[in-house]
Amino acid sequence: MRTAVIICLLAIISLTVTGADITFNVLYPAAVQVDQKIKKIALIDRSLSSDKKSNIIEGILTGEGIGQDKLSSQIALDGMMSILQSSARYEVIRTPEVMKTNASGGQLPEPLSWQEIVRLCSKYRVDAIVSLETFDSDYIITPAKKIGESGFSAKGSAVIHLGFRMYNPKNKSIADQLYYDHRMNWSATKPSITEAAGALIDKNSAIKEVSYAAGCKYARRISPSYYKVTREYFKRGKKDDDLAEGARMMEANDWKQAITALERSILNGHKKSKGKAAHNLAVVYEIIGDLERSKKYATMAWGKYKNKPSKDYAYQITKRMNQQFVLDEQLGMR
Repeated sequence: MRTAVIICLLAIISLTVTGADITFNVLYPAAVQVDQKIKKIALIDRSLSSDKKSNIIEGILTGEGIGQDKLSSQIALDGMMSILQSSARYEVIRTPEVMKTNASGGQLPEPLSWQEIVRLCSKYRVDAIVSLETFDSDYIITPAKKIGESGFSAKGSAVIHLGFRMYNPKNKSIADQLYYDHRMNWSATKPSITEAAGALIDKNSAIKEVSYAAGCKYARRISPSYYKVTREYFKRGKKDDDLAEGARMMEANDWKQAITALERSILNGHKKSKGKAAHNLAVVYEIIGDLERSKKYATMAWGKYKNKPSKDYAYQITKRMNQQFVLDEQLGMR
């Protein structure tokens, strides 16, 4: 069964007199093609610094606290788990494995030995290992600045430097590896410098939040994931009750009744209303996962009825169809 879309629908603020936006979740393919034979993966943390003395000094100088990165690296793995557990692509095991790394200077360490990878895969009965290879964090508060009459503005920035590898023991290959930074920013404006700085998120909370998001980011790289998309639809047309009814049914998530009303509009409405109805039908069919029909009606809306917004939308659906092909391959549906 094709599960291209989970219906999670919200009608948004009207953009024009007759138009509005509708938002829903779409499953997109992973950025990295992973061998389909890899079904079960285990997560390990290899980011513990091997230089204990240097780690203590860093914690004192930066104010992060000794062991801050060790705790935050686990939060990054929490983020990974939250995404991977909701994916149909993998069965995931969170292991208690914590290993030391010799990584330094913004680089990944030497890969683990294949003997070690085979041992871990056998221990946890998995097909591959995903390892957090390196992890470091920084939090910076910039000096507060005077902002007109409103007071002082302070800014804080948290950045995580981390890297992952996915090990495939079957062919002794690195299925994927990536070193990257993930940053989040905060700001606060208050009457005084002290109040502005005090209103910022505290360092530990900031590091935890950005660590979690950084882990989610890598999970989406190796696994199909849901993203919100927004489409324009039309709420009414000139003396066309069917188009208006179809739009209301879309907002009520009643796709069957929406299709019935919009099909009547295409049969009986004015030319402009026909184009809007065809566009709305394209949106409905995209939401319920029928991209072939979505493309058909988007093309009709622009090609036959000259509904201008449908021109770009038809291109978006073509792109979605190409992505769906890749997604089906990743989920073993082709």
